[in-house]
Amino acid sequence: MKILSEKEIIGFIQDGRKLSEEAGTAILDQFEKDQPEMYQAIFGELSDGIASDSEDMSNLFLDLCFDIILVYKMAFGDPPIKIRNKDWFNNKVALLDAELKSLDSESSMSNKLKQQLSNRFIKRSAEAGIQLALLEHFDQEVRKYASFDVSRMTAIHVTNNLIFVVVRLMDDIYSTA
Repeated sequence: MKILSEKEIIGFIQDGRKLSEEAGTAILDQFEKDQPEMYQAIFGELSDGIASDSEDMSNLFLDLCFDIILVYKMAFGDPPIKIRNKDWFNNKVALLDAELKSLDSESSMSNKLKQQLSNRFIKRSAEAGIQLALLEHFDQEVRKYASFDVSRMTAIHVTNNLIFVVVRLMDDIYSTA
């Protein structure tokens, strides 16, 4: 999969902002039809997890997830119609969760396991060709939005982590066609 530049990402997002409400809804409806587990996770558990810290940041997360879906659609076409079942999705999320925890200095897992997962995380991210410019763009958006209200600051970390999870899952969806 091609690695996108910051300029391409901004262009796709700006084009997306010009869409009518009906066109945006149609994109989300098609995504829900093609990737129901991913759709349900984004608009269910993941956004709900952020909402427990900050409703504002949860709403931002949903807006940014639309941007992620849009960027992938514009850059790589429609997502493959191969429906991933709940087990596929849960296994991917569990692995990402463990890998992210391995990077957390306050995690209670053993050092050996932490090192193995951390190494695996780095290797898988490099192999997958993670969309770093996309993650950096959204990190800036999250931090900028949070800076306008101190109550949003507590949700920066979880919002960025869940955006990372969504981007990695989108990479997996598009690369396992």
